[in-house]
Amino acid sequence: MTKKTPLVVDVLTLFPGMFKGPFEESLMGRAQQSKLVDVRIHNLRQWSDDERHAKVDDRPFGGGAGMVLQPEPIYRALKSLGALKKTKSKPWVIYLSPQGTVLKQKLAQQLVKRRHLVLICGHYEGIDERVMAWVDEEISIGDFVLTGGELPAMVAWTEPA
Repeated sequence: MTKKTPLVVDVLTLFPGMFKGPFEESLMGRAQQSKLVDVRIHNLRQWSDDERHAKVDDRPFGGGAGMVLQPEPIYRALKSLGALKKTKSKPWVIYLSPQGTVLKQKLAQQLVKRRHLVLICGHYEGIDERVMAWVDEEISIGDFVLTGGELPAMVAWTEPA
Protein backbone atom coordinates (compact mmCIF):
# COMPACT_ATOMS: atom_id res chain seq x y z
CA MET A 1 0.00 0.00 0.00
CA THR A 2 1.48 3.36 -1.02
CA LYS A 3 1.17 6.40 1.16
CA LYS A 4 -0.83 9.19 -0.51
CA THR A 5 0.77 12.62 -0.72
CA PRO A 6 -1.30 15.13 1.27
CA LEU A 7 -3.21 17.88 -0.46
CA VAL A 8 -1.27 21.11 0.16
CA VAL A 9 -3.31 24.30 0.50
CA ASP A 10 -1.37 27.57 0.82
CA VAL A 11 -3.59 30.49 1.83
CA LEU A 12 -2.44 34.09 1.20
CA THR A 13 -4.27 36.42 3.57
CA LEU A 14 -4.01 39.70 5.46
CA PHE A 15 -5.64 38.09 8.51
CA PRO A 16 -3.99 34.74 9.30
CA GLY A 17 -5.47 34.62 12.80
CA MET A 18 -8.95 34.12 11.34
CA PHE A 19 -8.00 30.58 10.29
CA LYS A 20 -6.93 29.23 13.68
CA GLY A 21 -10.22 27.63 14.70
CA PRO A 22 -11.69 26.42 11.40
CA PHE A 23 -8.50 24.75 10.18
CA GLU A 24 -7.36 23.30 13.51
CA GLU A 25 -10.65 21.87 14.79
CA SER A 26 -13.19 19.28 13.66
CA LEU A 27 -12.69 17.45 10.36
CA MET A 28 -9.92 19.72 9.06
CA GLY A 29 -7.97 19.33 12.28
CA ARG A 30 -8.22 15.55 12.03
CA ALA A 31 -7.39 15.60 8.31
CA GLN A 32 -4.23 17.57 9.06
CA GLN A 33 -3.27 15.29 11.97
CA SER A 34 -3.75 12.30 9.66
CA LYS A 35 -1.57 13.99 7.01
CA LEU A 36 -4.37 13.95 4.42
CA VAL A 37 -4.11 17.71 4.00
CA ASP A 38 -1.44 20.27 4.83
CA VAL A 39 -2.90 23.78 5.21
CA ARG A 40 -0.34 26.58 5.36
CA ILE A 41 -1.55 30.06 6.25
CA HIS A 42 0.67 32.93 5.03
CA ASN A 43 0.43 36.59 5.98
CA LEU A 44 0.65 38.45 2.68
CA ARG A 45 2.34 41.33 4.50
CA GLN A 46 5.54 39.26 4.81
CA TRP A 47 6.09 39.91 1.08
CA SER A 48 5.58 43.68 1.36
CA ASP A 49 8.53 45.89 0.48
CA ASP A 50 7.27 48.52 2.96
CA GLU A 51 9.45 47.67 5.98
CA ARG A 52 7.79 50.16 8.30
CA HIS A 53 4.08 49.40 7.81
CA ALA A 54 4.08 46.22 5.66
CA LYS A 55 1.61 47.96 3.34
CA VAL A 56 0.12 45.75 0.63
CA ASP A 57 -2.71 47.94 -0.68
CA ASP A 58 -2.88 50.90 -3.04
CA ARG A 59 -5.24 52.78 -5.30
CA PRO A 60 -6.24 50.85 -8.47
CA PHE A 61 -3.60 51.17 -11.23
CA GLY A 62 -6.15 52.28 -13.83
CA GLY A 63 -7.98 54.58 -11.42
CA GLY A 64 -11.24 54.09 -9.59
CA ALA A 65 -12.58 54.21 -6.07
CA GLY A 66 -11.25 52.32 -3.09
CA MET A 67 -8.10 50.30 -2.54
CA VAL A 68 -6.89 47.01 -3.99
CA LEU A 69 -4.16 44.57 -3.03
CA GLN A 70 -0.94 45.46 -4.84
CA PRO A 71 0.43 43.02 -7.42
CA GLU A 72 4.03 43.08 -6.15
CA PRO A 73 3.50 41.32 -2.78
CA ILE A 74 1.24 38.76 -4.44
CA TYR A 75 3.84 38.16 -7.16
CA ARG A 76 6.59 37.63 -4.55
CA ALA A 77 4.33 35.29 -2.55
CA LEU A 78 3.38 33.23 -5.60
CA LYS A 79 7.01 33.04 -6.72
CA SER A 80 8.15 31.82 -3.29
CA LEU A 81 5.44 29.12 -3.34
CA GLY A 82 6.49 27.91 -6.81
CA ALA A 83 3.22 29.02 -8.38
CA LEU A 84 4.82 30.95 -11.25
CA LYS A 85 6.71 27.98 -12.67
CA LYS A 86 5.76 26.75 -16.11
CA THR A 87 5.65 23.09 -15.07
CA LYS A 88 2.92 20.50 -14.55
CA SER A 89 3.71 20.35 -10.84
CA LYS A 90 3.13 24.05 -10.19
CA PRO A 91 0.40 24.85 -7.66
CA TRP A 92 -3.05 25.77 -8.97
CA VAL A 93 -3.71 29.42 -8.06
CA ILE A 94 -7.24 30.37 -7.04
CA TYR A 95 -8.54 33.86 -6.41
CA LEU A 96 -11.61 33.82 -4.18
CA SER A 97 -14.05 36.48 -5.39
CA PRO A 98 -17.77 37.03 -5.93
CA GLN A 99 -17.23 37.07 -9.72
CA GLY A 100 -15.81 33.54 -9.88
CA THR A 101 -17.31 30.20 -10.78
CA VAL A 102 -19.55 29.05 -7.95
CA LEU A 103 -17.90 26.28 -5.93
CA LYS A 104 -19.94 23.10 -6.00
CA GLN A 105 -19.03 19.55 -5.05
CA LYS A 106 -17.97 18.57 -8.59
CA LEU A 107 -15.52 21.49 -8.79
CA ALA A 108 -14.19 20.76 -5.29
CA GLN A 109 -13.49 17.15 -6.30
CA GLN A 110 -11.60 18.36 -9.40
CA LEU A 111 -9.52 20.81 -7.37
CA VAL A 112 -8.48 18.21 -4.80
CA LYS A 113 -6.94 16.13 -7.60
CA ARG A 114 -4.45 18.96 -8.24
CA ARG A 115 -2.70 18.16 -4.91
CA HIS A 116 -1.36 21.74 -4.38
CA LEU A 117 -3.55 24.82 -4.29
CA VAL A 118 -2.77 28.45 -3.53
CA LEU A 119 -5.76 30.51 -2.39
CA ILE A 120 -5.58 34.30 -2.68
CA CYS A 121 -7.93 36.03 -0.24
CA GLY A 122 -8.84 39.41 -1.67
CA HIS A 123 -9.70 42.45 0.41
CA TYR A 124 -10.85 46.02 0.05
CA GLU A 125 -12.09 46.40 -3.54
CA GLY A 126 -10.26 43.19 -4.52
CA ILE A 127 -6.87 42.70 -6.13
CA ASP A 128 -5.01 44.68 -8.77
CA GLU A 129 -6.26 43.38 -12.14
CA ARG A 130 -2.67 42.60 -13.21
CA VAL A 131 -2.64 39.73 -10.68
CA MET A 132 -5.20 37.87 -12.79
CA ALA A 133 -2.36 36.93 -15.18
CA TRP A 134 -1.07 34.57 -12.47
CA VAL A 135 -4.48 33.20 -11.42
CA ASP A 136 -5.58 29.83 -12.82
CA GLU A 137 -9.15 29.99 -11.57
CA GLU A 138 -11.51 32.47 -9.93
CA ILE A 139 -13.94 30.86 -7.50
CA SER A 140 -16.95 32.16 -5.54
CA ILE A 141 -18.90 30.54 -2.72
CA GLY A 142 -22.06 32.47 -3.65
CA ASP A 143 -23.64 35.68 -4.76
CA PHE A 144 -23.26 37.81 -1.64
CA VAL A 145 -20.82 40.30 -0.16
CA LEU A 146 -18.33 39.34 2.57
CA THR A 147 -15.54 41.19 4.37
CA GLY A 148 -12.85 39.47 2.31
CA GLY A 149 -11.63 36.19 0.87
CA GLU A 150 -10.91 34.57 4.24
CA LEU A 151 -14.45 33.35 4.88
CA PRO A 152 -14.75 31.75 1.42
CA ALA A 153 -11.38 30.05 1.96
CA MET A 154 -12.66 28.61 5.23
CA VAL A 155 -15.96 27.49 3.73
CA ALA A 156 -14.32 25.96 0.68
CA TRP A 157 -11.62 24.00 2.53
CA THR A 158 -12.98 23.03 5.93
CA GLU A 159 -13.71 19.52 4.69
CA PRO A 160 -11.44 17.65 2.28
CA ALA A 161 -13.40 16.22 -0.66
